[in-house]
Amino acid sequence: MSVLICHTNLWRIGAILTASSEAAQFSAEYTQDDSLQLFWRSRNGTGTGNGLFVVTVDVNDHIDLAEGAGELPATLTPGNYNGLTLAAEIKTQLDVAGALTYTVTYNETTGKFIIAAGGNFELLWHSGSHNAEGQGVLLGFAHTDLSGAATYTSDTAVFHSEEYIDCDFGAALEYDFIALLGHNLTSAASIIIYGADDAAFTVNPVHDHLTFNGNNLYKILGAAQTKRYVRISLLDTANPSGYLQVGTIVVGKGNALNRGPSVPFQRGPINETEVEYSPSANLFTIQERPSLDNKVLSFVGLSDASEIIVEALLEACGSHVAWALCLDSTAPNANSYWVHLKNQELPECQHVNYWTWIAETEEVL
Repeated sequence: MSVLICHTNLWRIGAILTASSEAAQFSAEYTQDDSLQLFWRSRNGTGTGNGLFVVTVDVNDHIDLAEGAGELPATLTPGNYNGLTLAAEIKTQLDVAGALTYTVTYNETTGKFIIAAGGNFELLWHSGSHNAEGQGVLLGFAHTDLSGAATYTSDTAVFHSEEYIDCDFGAALEYDFIALLGHNLTSAASIIIYGADDAAFTVNPVHDHLTFNGNNLYKILGAAQTKRYVRISLLDTANPSGYLQVGTIVVGKGNALNRGPSVPFQRGPINETEVEYSPSANLFTIQERPSLDNKVLSFVGLSDASEIIVEALLEACGSHVAWALCLDSTAPNANSYWVHLKNQELPECQHVNYWTWIAETEEVL
């Protein structure tokens, strides 16, 4: 167990290259802001078709159907779609493959596809020649053949097939501390951080899976990565919000202090709402503010190397830039905090290789 400080957020100082999709007014660049009140959302809403749906050759580009006499494979054109444009592509290719005329719609509210025709037909998700592909998953259908009807509705909601945000650090830089703050992901989500030496993520790619944690997710990698390009990949296709959201992303290097805070230390909510009393002693609220978690931590016996880390923190963040504090590296999700310094207390040297430092922190919302 060790205390880690991540005072340089490479994601914040890097350049956002692209996002798979984004809703109007919820830009991917907001993930670089310290405040969790600004956030990125994947595309959603009426007329948008929701998020990104990717059709890939020999992965999910075939739909096997039957109209009574043998299998009729329809082949979708590989590429990027939203739900509406994908529905149009499916209709086109089903009409080409079969004799019936098909209608395909995507409901942006329910996240479900409806495939219908002028007569009964079969969708061979299980027994078709391409049953090993993920075309049914792409559309939200169970891996079961459908027959005996002229209309089929997908079983589960799908608001995208994947979402991601790419960032360029400008040079190959080391990282091992990851945080996704203010997110709306569910426990069913797949969360992966990719790194590569090129923007296409094809040269020396690496990846690490991140374990889900509600609202704020912290991860310390088993081994540090050194890459210029980083992608946060999020798969949560049936998210009940109908979109994915992340407030702040942190990608940086965790710096370990040789000692943790001494006990006792102070911790608790402080509400700095401004009030005043009238001449008759009635209390009035001038400006209401939320209660913020504050900590006053005393570090005693820091080594020279740890003092250098504290100096770097003070220089990089001062009292206005947020940073990540992990009080137990063995359980970061339960012991990490997104904070800023309320006061810039300088480390004090007691004797050779022995420093004290008082850190008064306040959570960042």
